[in-house]
Amino acid sequence: MSCQTVTVPANTEVTDQQTIMSDTIQGEGTIVWNDFEGGFFGIQANNGEKYYPLGSLDEEFQVAGLAVKFVLRPERNVATIVMWGTPASVVSIAKLED
Repeated sequence: MSCQTVTVPANTEVTDQQTIMSDTIQGEGTIVWNDFEGGFFGIQANNGEKYYPLGSLDEEFQVAGLAVKFVLRPERNVATIVMWGTPASVVSIAKLED
């Protein structure tokens, strides 16, 4: 077993496999389909946090069960009709390799 040293910038907080840098959140999770309020795709982070992407995810990411790596910007002053997860703008998203 080896140890790894990681340097974390002062404006960064690390919580359960997610990194929060100033106004963005980086992490890994799964795309989920929610069948209420007309249906929508959300992101369930590996630590259990839920994020509601504002706008639509690109079609290639509209796949329930897809593992992704993401950078999101939480939009704290936004209300949605779905009332599921934290509303967030997608800064970047990528499929995780198997």
